[in-house]
Amino acid sequence: MNGSAANRCDIYRVARQCGVKLFDGHLHSPTSRKPFECYCKPTVREIGADHGEDHLKLVFMLMTGNKANAAELYADMLKAVSSLLARNPALLRSPSLVDDFNSIDLGSLRRKAKAMNCGIPTTHVLRVLIGIKFFQPLQGDLLDMIGEAA
Repeated sequence: MNGSAANRCDIYRVARQCGVKLFDGHLHSPTSRKPFECYCKPTVREIGADHGEDHLKLVFMLMTGNKANAAELYADMLKAVSSLLARNPALLRSPSLVDDFNSIDLGSLRRKAKAMNCGIPTTHVLRVLIGIKFFQPLQGDLLDMIGEAA
């Protein structure tokens, strides 16, 4: 939680506003999953309670900017996007935030994060990988420093 009392959040209303359909997790079938379908209501509730409806709406909007990304409404990805936004409020002022998110292939990123098998939760790996997309000059500097040290 963000340190304050839990926010009141109608997850169904927010999801409807964003074109997202919420389902119970036991109904999830990986083979029949469609874009804009979300089967992780507990995660959605947690994000809404911790950060409020506006934050949850932004997470949904960023993740559903294109059809491919709208198919990635998994708990680990939702948590990663939410955490990235919460920890980097300067991103919220970026005029290209939506376009930047739309340019990220969230599905590919998620598959890579899972394949890395880092020994830490996939959510944390995703937060770093998505964050690198927004802080590329820093990433380039870091990679240059590693190259010089080698």
